Amino acid sequence: MGGPKLKLSLEEASRVAERVDFSKMGGLVPVVVQDAATGSVLMQAFMDREALIKTLTTGYMHYWSRSRRRLWMKGESSGSTQAVEEAWLDCDGDALLFKVVQRGQCCHEGFYTCFHNEVPSLLASAQGPSGAKDLRHGGSLGQGP
Repeated sequence: MGGPKLKLSLEEASRVAERVDFSKMGGLVPVVVQDAATGSVLMQAFMDREALIKTLTTGYMHYWSRSRRRLWMKGESSGSTQAVEEAWLDCDGDALLFKVVQRGQCCHEGFYTCFHNEVPSLLASAQGPSGAKDLRHGGSLGQGP
């Protein structure tokens, strides 16, 4: 599997970061991550300015963890990295979309996508989230978002 397609210099990444409005959410912006090949939504997370610059300069996805209160690289412990293919800023400048090549599973529960709990299946199960559409191990990506 090849490396990242999008990788910028520190100067270029800093210029991009200046266009992002981090003020609305206390220094964070929401980030939507899609599989570059299929368009499937893999996850939603948050970035601060440092995470954005690190992502753009390394070509691998970095996020701000609200629970751990620190910067982290996707796959730093699991090996399931995300190589950046494309990056898009929304019209208000306060949300980002990244298209990535996902290596391994995206979800910490072992699913390819974090969006594996279809709402009707949540209602049918008293056990809580069930992952009714099993996308473990790169299962059918056409069934998810």
